[in-house]
Amino acid sequence: MAYKWVKQKVDLKKKIKATHDSLKEWHPDPKGYFLIRINGKRIEAGYVTNKHVISKMVYGKNAIELYNTIVREKLITRLKHAAYLGKELYKAEICLRYGLKYVQEAPLKIKKTEEVKFKHS
Repeated sequence: MAYKWVKQKVDLKKKIKATHDSLKEWHPDPKGYFLIRINGKRIEAGYVTNKHVISKMVYGKNAIELYNTIVREKLITRLKHAAYLGKELYKAEICLRYGLKYVQEAPLKIKKTEEVKFKHS
């Protein structure tokens, strides 16, 4: 079955300026947290309990398979945590794909004068 594109109507009721205060808005996920790294040719997300024990590891080559597995395995409970993981896992995927250094919670560093070459998977 082909997807049918539908033209949207605009009935904008409100414009909301995006803001974020990392100190006021951070709340730990009751399930635990993740440590993300690139290891060889894959992305690894270590699931850490709130007692700081790495008890599971989810791995793969792209963000979508990792975050879908994490959700399916019910390893997170907070929407903000899911959004954060999506951002970090995609950042790790970009680093893996282009041979860049990945550091969790650090801005992605791409030098403007550096030519990034695509690595075929």
